[in-house]
Amino acid sequence: MRFYKYTPALLDPKTLEDTLIGRDLELDNIKRILKSASSGKSFSHPIVIGPKGIGKSHILRIIYHAVNGEIKTKGLNVFKDKFIPVIFSEEEYPGNLTKFIKLIINYLSESDSHVIPQVPEELMKAVTLNAKEREIALDYIRTFRKKSGKILLLLVDNLNDILERFTSEDQSALRDLLMTCDSLLLIGAAPTLFDSIINHDRPLYNFFEIVWLKDLPFDETILLLNRYAELGQRKDLLEKFKKEEAKLRAIHELAGGNPRLILSLYHIILEGDITSVEDTFLKLLDELSPYFRERMKDLSEQQKEIIDIMARAEGLLTPTEIAGRCHVSVNIVLSQIKRLEKVGYLKIAKKHAKKVFYDFNERLFSLWRQMRVEAGRKRLGFVVKFLEMWFTKEELKNQFKDLLREIRQSIYEGDWDKVDGHLNKLWYVKEAMPEIKAKTDGLIRKFNKIKQNVNKMVVYLQSRFKIDHEDVPILSESLITIISGMALSENTNDNTLLWQAIDKAVKINMKAKNESIFFNIIGILLEMRVKDKDFQGIKFFLDEVNSVNQGELLEFLSPFSTLIKYLETKDPEIIDRLRHEERIIVEDMIKMVEGGTTKNIKNSKLKRAETKTKSGRV
Repeated sequence: MRFYKYTPALLDPKTLEDTLIGRDLELDNIKRILKSASSGKSFSHPIVIGPKGIGKSHILRIIYHAVNGEIKTKGLNVFKDKFIPVIFSEEEYPGNLTKFIKLIINYLSESDSHVIPQVPEELMKAVTLNAKEREIALDYIRTFRKKSGKILLLLVDNLNDILERFTSEDQSALRDLLMTCDSLLLIGAAPTLFDSIINHDRPLYNFFEIVWLKDLPFDETILLLNRYAELGQRKDLLEKFKKEEAKLRAIHELAGGNPRLILSLYHIILEGDITSVEDTFLKLLDELSPYFRERMKDLSEQQKEIIDIMARAEGLLTPTEIAGRCHVSVNIVLSQIKRLEKVGYLKIAKKHAKKVFYDFNERLFSLWRQMRVEAGRKRLGFVVKFLEMWFTKEELKNQFKDLLREIRQSIYEGDWDKVDGHLNKLWYVKEAMPEIKAKTDGLIRKFNKIKQNVNKMVVYLQSRFKIDHEDVPILSESLITIISGMALSENTNDNTLLWQAIDKAVKINMKAKNESIFFNIIGILLEMRVKDKDFQGIKFFLDEVNSVNQGELLEFLSPFSTLIKYLETKDPEIIDRLRHEERIIVEDMIKMVEGGTTKNIKNSKLKRAETKTKSGRV
């Protein structure tokens, strides 16, 4: 079964109900409010407050489907005959009260409920409401209960984004409507307390009843993980969760009880893929970046500094420790912390003797800020800790071996984006396994050096030869393949990779028109093998060229064949039988191998290639 972290609206009512864990107290408060309003008593308009991923949208959807009679969660279905629920899209942001009212009318006109009073025709046709149409719409809402016998229940997510756009006049008008109208009950949701409802000078100050959504405690976190496993028909995970309670408890302490984070952890556990951990969390945090950036904009420079210092810290800090790192007085830090605590950024995490430790109120905000502070300099420590807690040493070792193989393959293919991605994952695995840290740091340095050397060599060779535009893709692919194989051979003591790479490049270049350039590139690279006295490798390569019927290339490289024959037999007649031009090339290579002054072999070979090209042999 597929679960959606960001869009509960995509889930059917039964799945929403099945994945609702805890929240009894919060839903009891909502039930009390609905009962009071429907029985003709006082109206209290609640706002569900909780950080991103805590389940606000989930709660609103539960209320909507229960009041519609589709599910029976907490007995909310008893209000089916008392309310007409209308739920706003999460992405609706009407900028003023008139647009807000028009949106309500639009939702009602689209409903197929037969008990909804007929929407006036002029309101249905209007794109926007003028002053007269706005009054007609307000009158329609005020008389809604009288005409239908039901209360209009508005469920509005991200209410903060809507109300913060309203002018003071619009907020006053909304307050008057909600206070005087017995046809309308508003249940909103917001990630934190916001200025419009906590500022003494704003019309909606202290107007809404606050319903707090907290992180799930450990026992409810386990229930939620088990529920996901049950719905996904994963009996193996149910057994694993029983055996791994100690690990799960540690992870809960690390991640907190944020349902969205719990779902992300479940997906990682489900896939069993160590290398997906960072990708999963970075994607989760990156998708929340616009929201968290907006939250940071609301802070003063001093508050931002406090947030950054807390994000960088390895553990929780006291106000005194924060003050020391900020180089300001403790009183200033305490004052700012109290403000941050009031608006929902920070909370008291622990008290020890006379010390008070503060933490982020939102676990996702904490991880996001850590990601933003550390980006480009180091990775998320959270991911390393998760790897240490959940995966066994044997699993980490297997991932280490798999990553090394994938890195070599990606270098061989010249896919540097993949190389970088695999190196990043390798960093996490080695941080979770201290015993391989020194060895892995050396490997990472080697692989990065390979990348630099390959890129330099490609630039050099491409600058040396004039390559027709149409041949660039083919020749570039073969160049990278060959040089990557060479670099891997030199750094991993595995020459097979080089010759496999050259073999692949030969086949690639069967399609190239400008073969003389490719021939000379091969010659230059083989000279490097001669300098390294890798005669077995040269012989292997020549055999490979012969096996793929690259006759002209084999003929062009005949000096290398002659060199191998001579070195194997030391028979001077082999050299004496050569024509003058080829004898010069072979003798130069022999001097390179056995010592002595070398001539300009590259120029000789290039001259030979030019002669061949002019004669029409290539």
